[in-house]
Amino acid sequence: MNVGVAVSLGALSLIALLLGTLLLLRYRRDHLRWHLYWSVGILLTFVTLAQEAALFAGAWSQPMVRSYLVLVAVLVGVLSLGSAELALARRWRNVWFGFVGVASAACVVLGAGTPVPSSILVGGVVTGAPPVGPLIASSVLTFPSALLLIGASAYGAIRQKRPRLLFITAGTAILALAGSLYLVSFPATLYYAEFVAVVLLFLGFVNVVERPTATAEAVPA
Repeated sequence: MNVGVAVSLGALSLIALLLGTLLLLRYRRDHLRWHLYWSVGILLTFVTLAQEAALFAGAWSQPMVRSYLVLVAVLVGVLSLGSAELALARRWRNVWFGFVGVASAACVVLGAGTPVPSSILVGGVVTGAPPVGPLIASSVLTFPSALLLIGASAYGAIRQKRPRLLFITAGTAILALAGSLYLVSFPATLYYAEFVAVVLLFLGFVNVVERPTATAEAVPA
């Protein structure tokens, strides 16, 4: 077993769990919905990292691999809902929520109904591309969602003069890069890219959590 990959997965999963819990606790206190969406998205990231660790340890089952391929796409859509709450006017938020809902449902249906070949896993690492149906559905969901996350955080950093939001921009961009690395079969680089991305998201989201008043004032009517 590659000890470096195992350690990075363990550390990354703990960071994701901690960040998701912090955001969820903040939502319970302030009842701001973007905290809820971000916490759910980060906790889904924790689940996918736990699945990666299990696969790396030698576990294999169709339900696990299918759910993993679904969740890695859906979590990006869920994270984007938090950014939509902050950056979009109400009517456009409704459109975006509808899009994420439909695209996520397509990912679930196609992911649950499409067998995944065992060849997708090599040495405990997901290295092959998923079946065409789930791949298309996940791409339709994740690419626009990543763009919204990047655009909203970059806009907030510039408009509100809050440069730490650029951590979210960088983290999201690296997550998108990690997905590309997965498709072209560079699994070790994928895991390290995920580590860097979650650390950056942690720094960005925790900063947002600490400043709810300024954030709330920036939400369009």
